[in-house]
Amino acid sequence: MAIRLYDAIPSSNCDRVKIVLNEKGLAYETVRVDLRKGEQKKPEFLRLNPYGKVPVIVDDGKVLFESCIINEYLDEKYPNPLLMPKDPYARGRVRVLIDYGLNYIHSPYWALRGEMIKKEGERDRAVVEETRRTLRDLLEYLEAEIGDKPYFMGDISLLDIALVPRFFRMESYGALPTPSLPRLGAWLQRMKERPSVKATL
Repeated sequence: MAIRLYDAIPSSNCDRVKIVLNEKGLAYETVRVDLRKGEQKKPEFLRLNPYGKVPVIVDDGKVLFESCIINEYLDEKYPNPLLMPKDPYARGRVRVLIDYGLNYIHSPYWALRGEMIKKEGERDRAVVEETRRTLRDLLEYLEAEIGDKPYFMGDISLLDIALVPRFFRMESYGALPTPSLPRLGAWLQRMKERPSVKATL
């Protein structure tokens, strides 16, 4: 039985689950949830996820939500290819850097997004430039972490997959590429060439 994915477009959280499903070649069917209509807050959806958010997967009748938790589950149950390191410390680093890339930069990312979804003439240019600068400063930590490696852990991992949907959007918002972050720029282009990412983003 195919995995069922409750999905919305656009959604970075759903995108990172779809990239893992595509990397692993897993069959899945999507159930579109219309967030604008509030379908995620209806009782039947809240029975699946009391947070009222996407994504949600149902696999063999078992329900999971929260994208990074879903992805670790998929990697453990369907380990071909394996997307988490075997070394305990390396696994911890994956989780630390996911938290940094998703949560630590959350406030400036959402402030920039809030301006960029407006019509161009309605945007606060000062906020746009300030949040771009803040994001670039915060991303210097990840620039140092990736170093000369093609992917953060050497081989592609759940870390790269967790970050790429957000980086894809930061690029569209003008925060990337930038001369101060050449390694992240090269990494993003490398990720965008992967078939799993092309099929999703």
